[in-house]
Amino acid sequence: MDVRSANLLPRFATTPQHARALVALDGAALVSGIESVDHAIAYGYQMLGDRAVRVRTQFEATKATMDIEKPVVAAQPVDERGRKRDLGSYDEQQPAHNDGFAFGDFAPDHMFLYCEKPCSIGGANFLVDALRLASILAEDDPELASFLWDVPIDHSEPNFPQHRPAPIARMVAGRAQVRSHQYQAPVLGPDEAGQWPSVKKWGEAVMLARATGPRFRANGGDMICIDNYRMLHGRDGYVDVDRKMVSIWAWTTDAIAIPEGTLDIASPDMASLR
Repeated sequence: MDVRSANLLPRFATTPQHARALVALDGAALVSGIESVDHAIAYGYQMLGDRAVRVRTQFEATKATMDIEKPVVAAQPVDERGRKRDLGSYDEQQPAHNDGFAFGDFAPDHMFLYCEKPCSIGGANFLVDALRLASILAEDDPELASFLWDVPIDHSEPNFPQHRPAPIARMVAGRAQVRSHQYQAPVLGPDEAGQWPSVKKWGEAVMLARATGPRFRANGGDMICIDNYRMLHGRDGYVDVDRKMVSIWAWTTDAIAIPEGTLDIASPDMASLR
């Protein structure tokens, strides 16, 4: 199984309209010349056009932000499966993931990663086309493909249940949504043991794609525009503690659900969103 073609090096877009076309075609695009967070948000609205409902800053991806959130997460207990949340570390490689996975249907359908301050060593970005990866797996393993598209699983983070099982891959508003993160698990019950091998096989394929894919650097003023339903993203560990990426989340008229308030990543309580 060769998963290398599931990785993406985003192409540069010259205008918001060009970025919109590239995201629709490839799943992501790269733009430059973004002067500030406000400019980044305005660009997001322009790129999404009439479909845009909300584009807003979600968090600053910095060591300082992680240092604030880590104690909050560390105080949270293990769940009934014995799992515990872990935010990782700035100097470690991230798992490939969709942003907002802890919020289930309320996750943004698009996102923008704005580089305010790059670092000289490490921190390179990667993108995995999860829809393409699912297609590659289907060629070698039709049974796994059926599982990905047909069997609802638990997408919750430990101790923050979503209570809305759904397949790993599905069609929503005419678009594919394919999800991956380190906490995906079968729904608790009699079918759990039989479904674990398929869940793990999906996770292993994602890790293999992440490990074999190319990296690219975002320089100061660059912004990565991403279809968050289709693409997985992440970055390598970095050494410059002043590195600053700003994660901007966006919801369009194609989003499954739109939250009313700001989503709290440190404590993703779904009860407040229902």
